[in-house]
Order: sequence, then structure tokens, then C-alpha cells
Amino acid sequence: MERLLPSDPAHLGGNRLLGRLGAGGMGVVYLARTRAGAPAAVKVIQPEYAERPEFRARFRREAASARRVASPWVVPVLDADTEADAPWLATAFVPGPSLAEAVEACGPLPGHGVRVLGKVLARAVAAVHDAGLVHRDLKPGNVLLALDGPRLIDFGIARPTAAEETELTSDSMVVGTPGFLSPEQARAQRVGPASDVFSLGCVLAYAATGRPPFGTGAADALLYRTVHDEPDLGGVADEGLRALLVRCLAKEAEGRPTAAGLDAELVADAPEGDIDWLPDAVVRMVAERSAEMLRLPGVEPTEVSGTRAGDAGDVDTTAAPAAPARPGRRRVLALAGGGALLAAGGGAALWAVLRDDGEAPAKARGPRRTLGLHADLTGPQKEAGAAQERAARLAVEQFNARENAPFTLELTVADDGGDPARALAVARRLVGDRDVLAVLGPTGYASAQASLDAYDGAGMPLLTVSEGSYSAAQAALVNGEPKAYFHATALSLRPAFTTVYVLLGQGAANIGLLSDRAGGIRAFEHSTIAHNAATGAELGLYLRVVPAAADAGALGPVVADIVDHGVDGFFYTGTPERAAAVARELAKRGFDGPRFLDEPAAGGAFTAAAADAAEGWQALTPYVGADADAVRDFAAAYRKRFDGAPGPWAAEAYDVTRLIADRLAALARKSRRRPTREALAASLTAARFKGLTATYSFDESREIEQGKIHHYRVEDGRFGYVGPVALPGS
Repeated sequence: MERLLPSDPAHLGGNRLLGRLGAGGMGVVYLARTRAGAPAAVKVIQPEYAERPEFRARFRREAASARRVASPWVVPVLDADTEADAPWLATAFVPGPSLAEAVEACGPLPGHGVRVLGKVLARAVAAVHDAGLVHRDLKPGNVLLALDGPRLIDFGIARPTAAEETELTSDSMVVGTPGFLSPEQARAQRVGPASDVFSLGCVLAYAATGRPPFGTGAADALLYRTVHDEPDLGGVADEGLRALLVRCLAKEAEGRPTAAGLDAELVADAPEGDIDWLPDAVVRMVAERSAEMLRLPGVEPTEVSGTRAGDAGDVDTTAAPAAPARPGRRRVLALAGGGALLAAGGGAALWAVLRDDGEAPAKARGPRRTLGLHADLTGPQKEAGAAQERAARLAVEQFNARENAPFTLELTVADDGGDPARALAVARRLVGDRDVLAVLGPTGYASAQASLDAYDGAGMPLLTVSEGSYSAAQAALVNGEPKAYFHATALSLRPAFTTVYVLLGQGAANIGLLSDRAGGIRAFEHSTIAHNAATGAELGLYLRVVPAAADAGALGPVVADIVDHGVDGFFYTGTPERAAAVARELAKRGFDGPRFLDEPAAGGAFTAAAADAAEGWQALTPYVGADADAVRDFAAAYRKRFDGAPGPWAAEAYDVTRLIADRLAALARKSRRRPTREALAASLTAARFKGLTATYSFDESREIEQGKIHHYRVEDGRFGYVGPVALPGS
């Protein structure tokens, strides 16, 4: 939402305008509150266009059309004045992302989610048709996702179906959105309800695959494909759903089901006021938008000034309005948590409404300072990402609970699913949010490589705890060292280097090193540094490299070859699943020398896949164990708050969140003005902060100076914490 301009009205009808949601050549859409306090979207046509009869007639028709539709899944009209000098229309505001935004950010929906979405939208479209209308512009951007289910919006080009109704467009004009309109729309022919069913099929295909069924490109190419080509439904794994989409996308209108028929054929439970059918990442997006809405001012008039909330001397005491409790609130809370601005401040009201554990959230006070968390919460590193999110949220809550807190700390969480393209989108989104002063993350190498340039180009302080590769910054940045990228734990090269010396200390003199390229750049880094360390220590070393494309069955002969070379210690770098295959092969051959795997391969996935063969395996990591004395109180608070033990990287994320809060507090003591990102980066560079896991100070490369290494050993099927390990030469 953008600020109101001086030329914008303060009120329209009984609606108090709060900000701009968007603007185009023909008009502006405002966010507003009605007299009753409900949020509304107010669409206003510019006076110069309202003078044209066709525009005013279209606007009258939009208001009349929307009022004729009775469905819980269609956004209702609240008020309108179609005869004003600048005609306006107020509809209920849906504080959620569009389907287009959700799919772009989080990827395709699972089959069950597509079925539920299809059933709900079919009911919405059936209601449109029952009102004697054709929507004519069904597309992902016109489907909004709210806490209690999806909504169909925008009747700007809806038309009556009655043959005697006069069209306001010529017979040769194509109306709709290329890529989602029907063949009859593409031919500029008269359309009926079957046209909407075709468009709904396109929307559902997009939801299921992440791409429009007739591709992308120039409008004329899309229109041609719509009329002549078969839809691309590759990636729709649900055969029944695919068959139904094929029928919806029939070229001839007579071959398509009706909207009511589609509702009946889609076997799925329609949501009863919840969004439990959506993936976690999408639920989190919806919760974030809902929390942001609750930060908006109430219905009392306020003066619009040039000072932004949270700037110099500003204390925001606006109480967020209460919202009705909704089914599925436990899941929304669990997923949204800190990420939806729920830790404190703007999301406090939503937190209070949705939670039912009896705890009162900390009351927001003072100016706000926002920290971003960029994490993999749904992809291959979701265990580490979730642990960091929870730990950061705990640190934020504890900070805000302090009586003398100089500001309210907020947390905005963004999930990239471990996908580089999404990671870049997340980075751009966080960089574009001027409230975000620093970002914790990303979780892994691929995300860091994809997003570092965006963060560094904007001067955003970026502090990572779990992305410990040496290569990420060098691979991502072509203009030298990153200016504000802080490694807040020891680079993963250090545990790999130290592993060689621990093997030596455990009696190994001839080490077998298996470098599995399936582990990507980090496995390559770890095997390279281990090779160099063994050479420097004058140890015997036998190295084998396995290509990433080799299947797990190829590991057996390689392991046998290494053992046959008389090795008395073993170090594997790669992935948890393939490490398990190696462990089984070594157990089969009775190898009982010390066995280590690198940090990315260590964890629950390894012990689960290796079963009994995992016993005795060891790992050195940059993250501390949950039962270490130094983090005992943190671990107890974490267990109480989240009903489970802290996972990998949790304590480190907790410390780094506290480090950022400490630096912000130091800047607040110097000035009441909101600090810049550059000032925070400089403060972090000069920091010396004693955390639970380390004393945080950074060298000229912005790497932690005293990062610790921690030793784990598998006992009784799980990695148990042995203790810290001294670095060679320390």
C-alpha cells in the first residue's frame, strides 16, 4: 500500500481512505474503512474518463453486476456512487495474495489443493451465471486467497447473458486476458457461461502446474494457441483432475461441463472457513497479509502527516481492530508466527484473536524496527529453516517483553522453499520493504547464490548462520567482496578441516575420503579442504569421487575399493541419503574405524535411512547441541514455547537475532531517528556481542572471528552432542 497523495480525498461517501492499493490510467483503487470499521477497496474512475459515456456505463454495469451475485466466494459490493463526478465503487477488502502471487512465490498447488480451489471457484462462477452474468475475465490475478477461503473479484467487464442486452464493445474487439480467455473470446464472438468454464480450466491448470496452459508471450501468439493448440497439462499428476481439465478446455463450448457440473464432479471438501487445504508457504503469505491489515489505523479521523510510523520520536498507540475468530487458526498461527508480523506490533491483534493458549502477547510500544528472515521452510532444508524461524521469533518475543525495550521489534518471514528463483524473488521483496533493516538468512547455498547480489546491491545487512560455504559470495558477486554479508557462524570449511585432525586424534593414519558430487558445491569444498589438511598433516589419504548422476547402487563398489586400500578412518562428504548407503556398505564389510560425515549429510535423515548402520558415525558442525550447558536456558524456553527441542542452527539464529536487536538498541541510544541499513551494517561490523554460542565480532571479510566447532556422535539412533572441539592451532 502506498501513502495518500495530497490531491487524494480523505473520504468518499462514508469511507475513510487510508492509502493507495494501485493506480492506472483510468483510475485509482484505495484501501479504506467503512463507517462500521470494515476494510474496503474503493475503485474510483478519474473524472476525465467519467465524462465518456462508455466508461460511466461500464462502471454502472460493474456495480449492478456485482450486486446481483449472491455467493460467499464472490467479493460483495458495500457501497457505490456511479453518478458522482468521479464515480466510485466500494467492495469488501480481501487481505490476501492473489492466486497469481501465491503460485509465483510458492510454486504450484498440490492436487488436493487444486481440487478444493476448483470446487470453490466453480461455485462462485455458478453464482455469477445464476445471476444472468458472464464474468469474462477469470484469471489468477482475480482470485484472492483469504484466511477463510478464496474470493472471486472484478466484474469490470462482466456482461449479461441475455441476447437482447446491448454490448458496449464492438463485435471485433477481444475482451479478456490472453492466456486465460476462451476460443470464442479470442475470435471476438459472443460468449456465454461456457466461456467462463474454459477460463476456469486455465486458472486451475495454472494452479496445478505453475504456468498458463497456452504458454506466455505476445498476445496474438496466445490468441492463436488458444484457438488452435492443445493445452499443456504436463505436470498435472492427478489423472482424474487432468481429464476434467481437458473437458473444461474443449475448443467447442458444447463440450465443456457447466460450472455447477464442475462443482459436482470435483471430489473435495469445500473449505468451511479455513485454508488448511493450502500448502504451508501459502498459508503463511495469507497470514502475513492479514496481519498487515491489522496494523492499519482504526476508524477515528487522524491527521495525515509526512512522518512515517516508527520514525523520529513517533509512538504508535493505534489499537488494531478485533477480527472474528476463524476455523483453522492453530495452523495459521503456527505457520505465520513471526513471519506474519505476529511476534509483536502490527500482528499483535491477529495473534490475540487466533491463539487460544491463554498467553497474552506483548503489547506493542514505541517505534517499530523490522527484521526479515529469509528461510527454506518447505524445501530440502526445512528442518534448519523452521528451527531458525522459531528461534528468531522467541528472541523477538523476549526482547519485546522487556520493560525498557526502546522499540518494538518485528519479524517478517519469507519462504523460498530452497528454490533459487524464489530466493531471488524473496530478496527483492524484502529489499523493497523499506521497513526491513536487516535480514537473517538464507538457509542454504543455492538460495544465497541467487539472492546475494540483490541484497548487497541494496546495502541490506544479511546475516547467515546455516549457509557456511566459502563459494556463495564469490559465485554470486562479480564486483568484489560483499559489503554487508555477515557469516555469523564458522565457515563449513573449518569443520571439514578439523575433521582430519580429529580422525588423527582417534588413531587414524590412512584416511579414506569419499567425495560425493551429489552434495553439490559444499561437498566439493569439504573434500578439497580435507584433502589439503591430510596432506599438510602428512597423513595417508585415498580419495574417490562419485559423480552426482551415479545412483546409490554405484556407491557399493566404491566403498569396497576404499576399504580394500587399507584405510583405518573414513570421511564422507555428500547427502544424508547417500551417506546412509555408504554406512550400510561399511557395516556390511565390518569396518570399525572412526567414521565421519560432513555437516550437510548429518542429521535425522541420515540416521533414519541408515538405521543400525548409523551407530558410531560422527560429525563436526558449526551449530551447538541443544543439551550443551551454554544454551540450557534457551533450550528450556524453546521447549516450553514450541513443545519440542530446538533443531540445528536454532541457538545460533536466536543469538544473531539478539545481536541485531542489540545493535539497533545501541543506535537508538544515539538517536531516536530510524536508522538506515548502512548505519546498522556499520554497527554490526564494529560489534562485540557476547551470545550464548559465541562472542560475535567480525573480521574484515565479515566472518565471525571466534566461530566454534561442535562434535556429535550417533548413539541409540540419534546424533548426540559430545561437546565443542578446539580448532587446530588454537
